[in-house]
Amino acid sequence: MAVVESDLERRVLKPRLATPESLAGYGYLIGGKTEAPDTGYYGAAVRTSKPAPFVSNDDTSLSLATINPRPMEVRWMEYHNKHTQTFIPLEGKPFVAVLGKPTCRRPDGSWDDTKDQTPEIDTVEAFYFDGAAGFVMNIGTWHEFPFAIEPESNVVVILTNETTDNLKNVVDGEAHGDDLCKRDLQKRFGIVFEVEL
Repeated sequence: MAVVESDLERRVLKPRLATPESLAGYGYLIGGKTEAPDTGYYGAAVRTSKPAPFVSNDDTSLSLATINPRPMEVRWMEYHNKHTQTFIPLEGKPFVAVLGKPTCRRPDGSWDDTKDQTPEIDTVEAFYFDGAAGFVMNIGTWHEFPFAIEPESNVVVILTNETTDNLKNVVDGEAHGDDLCKRDLQKRFGIVFEVEL
């Protein structure tokens, strides 16, 4: 049964500033100053660090997404269970991300893909990223693709090729696969989130 547009519940999300503290449970802010040893070859001129746990298989892809402002309405949310998808803005351009905490872990920490997973609707939040840092999501973090604030915003996206392929496996308006679960909030809950800056 299709949901009629006038029957939808509209929930407004006011973005919080993305900080290491506000993103706890969703993932890690990457960027800015980090304490890191030098590489040994270049002294203090080149330092490397691992600012966030990063998980992926050997099928990882580096993509460049050019995003433009679009209505800040969230109809779909998705998660990945094989990699920590990453968004890194270029040129200092800000973006907004809508996130829901992972719901697919058992109490012992193991992955639960046996049931029909959905985000916890009442805990979904919006975050404003000022363009100075990127974001590495925890495995299983529900999200919508970032919303651009400025035209022609370029964002480096690290994800698996499997996820890209899974997006083509659409059944009844939702995509499924071994590294993707994309849910239609409108169909499942009669809801759409609207981000208000």
